[in-house]
Amino acid sequence: MNTLVHIDDAVFIQDQQVKTTSLKVAKIFKKRHDNVVRKIESFFEPKTRDLNFEGTANITQEFTSANFSAHVQTIQAGVVQRESKYFEMTKDGFMFLVMGFTGEEAAQTKIAYINTFNQMAAMLYNLHGQNESIHVGAVVQLKSGGPIYTVSQIHHDQSGFMQDAEVIWHNKATLCRDVLPIACLSLETKNIIDSKMLNDFWASVNSYGLYKLNHSRNPNLLALNISQIYQCIDGLPMKSQLFSILMQSQNPHPVFMQHNKSIHSALLAKTIKCWLFKPVPLRSLSFS
Repeated sequence: MNTLVHIDDAVFIQDQQVKTTSLKVAKIFKKRHDNVVRKIESFFEPKTRDLNFEGTANITQEFTSANFSAHVQTIQAGVVQRESKYFEMTKDGFMFLVMGFTGEEAAQTKIAYINTFNQMAAMLYNLHGQNESIHVGAVVQLKSGGPIYTVSQIHHDQSGFMQDAEVIWHNKATLCRDVLPIACLSLETKNIIDSKMLNDFWASVNSYGLYKLNHSRNPNLLALNISQIYQCIDGLPMKSQLFSILMQSQNPHPVFMQHNKSIHSALLAKTIKCWLFKPVPLRSLSFS
């Protein structure tokens, strides 16, 4: 069993895309955030064109606009609040940004980042796929039972038949992987797992008191810190299982929007990481 270098909370799903932020890139690659922001801003600047390559600058700016988006966050420094610019980016944008980062440590960090991007992309694929056989992105389990895995790669024998599957899962805060024989794996029955676990989770949260856990200052948004929920509520499933089903949360449950978003907590008066959900009308809630 190999433990991957873990990129903690660096990658998230938003609007059916897998993204990261300039804040995370700066922190993980140990660079000043203002320098990273300036580098991204330079991608948007019109370049002097060579007459032999008409349109090159426009192509670069189209790519940049499609893969980078500017945002502003409020930073609390003591009693003073100030606004700070940052960028969200897709995997393609990330690769374009970090291609110039050199050195052995940077190379290992790129690999770990890409592994995490791929894991989230596989999970997103699995949420919307209609595959009935083991495939990349499938949620599987040993036929004998045990933890829930996500398939990240499939290895074939010389005849082209599936032989082994590389699977990934989270062990607490660490992304792990292993290679298991296809014959030992079975697809999980999503309807059974997802329905029951979602019902149980939201029932537990409402029973404990949603107002005690919601960090959002916006009445049209729920912001939940998963670590806090695990401290407050007993009997929850493993985080890897919970993460997978929360990304599928839809009406009549609160609707999943984004995970690992930094927000200024209404409960704690500090910035924390939260999963964001769109609340549904009370009459639509059902936990049967």
